[in-house]
Formats: sequence, structure tokens, C-alpha cells
Amino acid sequence: MYARFVNATGGYGSFLWIAGMFLCLAIFIGLLAWGIKLAAGDAIRRGKSPWLVSIACVFFFPWGMVAWLIFRPEPIDKDKGGFRLEDYRVQ
Repeated sequence: MYARFVNATGGYGSFLWIAGMFLCLAIFIGLLAWGIKLAAGDAIRRGKSPWLVSIACVFFFPWGMVAWLIFRPEPIDKDKGGFRLEDYRVQ
């Protein structure tokens, strides 16, 4: 019975193909989740709705993520942290 199962499915190659596809799917979902977390955190920092940005990044992936990175507004807390060249210029 076992030998017939191996021959009927194409041997162990089909198992490796299925395992490889599962691994690729897991990596894709992991990268998508990481991108959503990154975009939502950035949206909160910039005063926009993290739900709307996350939905746009999921439904229009990858173009939604690219659009958010290109057209995102300035952060609300400009004076907090970071390097500002204007603070060190000599007039």
C-alpha cells in the first residue's frame, strides 16, 4: 500500500514541492504582516488612521505600500527627536 502511494503521487519530489510552496506562502504572509505593522505604526506617528492605511496596504499590495511611502504626510511631532540642520546653521 505504501509503495503504491509513493508511485501514485510522483515520489518524494511532490512532497518537497508542497513543502517549498508552503514555505514561500509563509514567508509572503510574514512579510505582509511585517509591512502592515510598519505602515500602521508610521500612520499613528503621522496622525492618520492606522486601519485605513493597513487596509490600503493589504488590498492594494504592493502598490498600496508604495503609495503610502511616497505620499505620506509629515510627522506631527517635528520637534521631538531627530536631527534638524536648521538648529545648527550659523546666520
